[in-house]
Amino acid sequence: MLSGDQFIRQSFNNGLFYLRNIRDYCVNIQLSFYENNEFYSDRAESLSKRCEDLGRKIVDATEGRVPLEAIEYELFVTQFTLPCEELTEKLFGITLATDLTKEQMNLEGVSDFGNFPSTLLDTVQEINQEAYSLATEFIALASEIREKLVKNELFSYSYPSLYDYMIGNIETYQNTLERLQEKDLGDPIYVTNREFNGNRMLYAITLFLRGFLNTSETHYLQELNNLSASYATLLQDFQTLPLNPDHQVLLTRRSLALINQLRPLIQEMLQRLLDARLYFIVEPLLIDQFYTDVNFVFYQLMEIEHAQENF
Repeated sequence: MLSGDQFIRQSFNNGLFYLRNIRDYCVNIQLSFYENNEFYSDRAESLSKRCEDLGRKIVDATEGRVPLEAIEYELFVTQFTLPCEELTEKLFGITLATDLTKEQMNLEGVSDFGNFPSTLLDTVQEINQEAYSLATEFIALASEIREKLVKNELFSYSYPSLYDYMIGNIETYQNTLERLQEKDLGDPIYVTNREFNGNRMLYAITLFLRGFLNTSETHYLQELNNLSASYATLLQDFQTLPLNPDHQVLLTRRSLALINQLRPLIQEMLQRLLDARLYFIVEPLLIDQFYTDVNFVFYQLMEIEHAQENF
């Protein structure tokens, strides 16, 4: 059963990470429609703002302190987030909560929360419940749009597969919130599924980056092709190899080897994007969101490796 400290740490990390996910996904939805599709773009914009508001509520609840790993692994704000937000504002004429990003950049990482008031547990529980409602609303919105896209009843400058990716990620947040509600530590099957789903997410990111990138960037396209092929093989092995400790350790090592290639590649691409030396057909904010997703999986893999070493 989760301790109070574990409950708070995981709630803060997951809340700030996934609420920014939903916000960024909503921005992507908002920007992917013609101006006359206000029914969906307005709903996405409203949900985006409410995620920002709840993000502020979490920042207030932290009193300026978040788990150390959130800072070390850049779990919800990266070195590229603010400039990507500002560039997205400039390119698309929208307003994002850059003030919230600046607040999150100034949060202090702590190894433990020490003695905390019992009221903080109640506050975090309320935040989690509100976050669950926002996640449910996002899944409903994205699922409705996706269904219309595949039926040719709606046009969007996006892919149904990107909606699948977004929906899957936020369903994971819902599952995490349910586990937190039960104070559930998880079991080996849960950990294995989390590792598999994380790698599946990284595989999708390599495909999206390849599809969104300027086709003249042959060097990056080849690197992404190689990574996507390696991830496809890894995912196949997750599904076919017998589930035992030796195979699990091997799969984790391969997962870390691949993500240690992917992270610096996206860092380089983001820096070139901000330097106007690389072009994507989507808003810069989404590329930074992919990088944040990669960081979150990297953090989870490092936790899994640490647990295996101490097993």
